[in-house]
Amino acid sequence: MLLLELTFNAGRFHATPWGRHVNEGVVEWPPAPYRIARALIDVWKRRRPDWPGERVTPLLAAWAGTPRYHLPPSVASHMRSYLDTGTVSDPTDKQKILDGFVVLERNAKVIIGLEARLEPDQIADLGQLLAELSYLGRAESWITARVLAGERDGDLSWNCVPAESKSGSELVGRELTRVACLRRPDDYGSLEAHPQQRSKKRATSGRSSALSWTEALCLGTSELLRDGWSAPPALLSVPYLRDPLAPRRAGLTQQHKEIRVARYAISGNVLPRVTRGVILAEDARRYLMGIHRKRQGGDPTRVSKRFSGKDSDGGPAQGHPHAFYLPLDEDRDGHIDHLEVRCVEPFDATELDALDHFRRIHHGDRQIDLVLVDLSTQRRLQRDTRWISATPFVTVRHHRRGRGSFLDWLDQEIRRECAIHGLPSPAVIEWIPHAPTRGTPRWMEFVRNRKGERPLPGHGCVLSFDEEVSGPFVLGAGCHFGLGLFMKADG
Repeated sequence: MLLLELTFNAGRFHATPWGRHVNEGVVEWPPAPYRIARALIDVWKRRRPDWPGERVTPLLAAWAGTPRYHLPPSVASHMRSYLDTGTVSDPTDKQKILDGFVVLERNAKVIIGLEARLEPDQIADLGQLLAELSYLGRAESWITARVLAGERDGDLSWNCVPAESKSGSELVGRELTRVACLRRPDDYGSLEAHPQQRSKKRATSGRSSALSWTEALCLGTSELLRDGWSAPPALLSVPYLRDPLAPRRAGLTQQHKEIRVARYAISGNVLPRVTRGVILAEDARRYLMGIHRKRQGGDPTRVSKRFSGKDSDGGPAQGHPHAFYLPLDEDRDGHIDHLEVRCVEPFDATELDALDHFRRIHHGDRQIDLVLVDLSTQRRLQRDTRWISATPFVTVRHHRRGRGSFLDWLDQEIRRECAIHGLPSPAVIEWIPHAPTRGTPRWMEFVRNRKGERPLPGHGCVLSFDEEVSGPFVLGAGCHFGLGLFMKADG
């Protein structure tokens, strides 16, 4: 096994995994072989242009397959910034930019074990290319890279390996991530289709030739899209198991401020529809309870009552002292972009620890990543006199004969719920047929029940108050899972 060492001089690694948008805040860890091989190609073209391709190809092929990693302790973090100007349609809407990165100790070292074996002169060539590699990923990720001579792989603990190589108890406590590996040249040669060589003569001759493995590795995204490739043919996405990335710790230093709200940005290739908010909220509750139980030694009796919504006897908690799981569509494009977990009472240290480790949800058949963007003492409050339903309001009680007309009864239920949640009685209630989001889904299109329960009718309205009230707020049945959510009517 050939061992290589990457030293992160600044203690940071800025890189976005293949297939993810840079603004999702998702970080690549470990450094992908596909990224490293392309970085070596850049060094070759700029610093060693006199080297022929047949001299470099074996050095690149050494990265093919599924390398093993020894990773140092690392923390997932991010920075937020805003564009100076907004969009054409709304100049005041300054887009938020997320820059996710991995934080390590300064000069922390990553050891990579390659499956290939190279001749001594080839190892010397690889060492020369690695020595010219000053950064990896974004330019802030300063590195020093070298080949380790005389080291034995048996002396190392490989804590990031292909998932298929582990089973049973070896999976406990590990985190699954996909790594952009390199397809072996022989496997690339057996593909049915290959990127085609483009030349000025092609227009007249009508002939083209398939690109070699090394040439395919050099292709840019625009060139691949031009020929209809959804992913580079030389890239092989492989599931790996690694020790979990520790989440950022900055928020936990604020425990004395009695944190009541944890706010997450949701990222994924496809964001969940706003109509499925209840399902997402239930998934969030289940995952958060599981994280808390694991952090408490696996004892189910120690799971937070605030997270579970249960009383000491295991029954539903009375009132609203437990956590609210609120999926939010803040840009009103019809997709959930944030998740807020909030509570009337402050979270304790163990609950904050679980919130800090809450980083993903498996929602249906896909994974949704969560980026913790805020831990605060109170909700992000807005004040206004007009509030509109963002999700359907579901009544706690049922309409019966003798309670007046149905609409009058609905008005009474809204006023009753406002009183329970400490809000004044609305001056005017206007009932509306659909949600004020893109696609204007009707209330019946929303999931209005938790798993195993019967769907209940949902309604929406605009509430006008004589005085400004604080929000967003939730009312009615299922309000702890995002039903009955009211946002500012003017957006």
